Amino acid sequence: MRFVVEVRRVEGELIIEMNRMRAWLDHHRLQPSSFRLLRTGNARIVRVCFQTEDDAAAFASEFAGTLRASSATDAALA
Repeated sequence: MRFVVEVRRVEGELIIEMNRMRAWLDHHRLQPSSFRLLRTGNARIVRVCFQTEDDAAAFASEFAGTLRASSATDAALA
């Protein structure tokens, strides 16, 4: 099972937030299994998959994201 975090941001905040996410991941020495950017209207969703729930929960907490568990099939689509 993988753990998916979705973080929604408006487009104007995206570059700054993605840089902050990368710095946070590096600082915590975490390597997500996938990192995708999706469009929904004028907002963007950053979808990040983690191997452990603890890592996903910490990331979700830091970036006000939504955490959900997903099967391997869902994660492949993430």
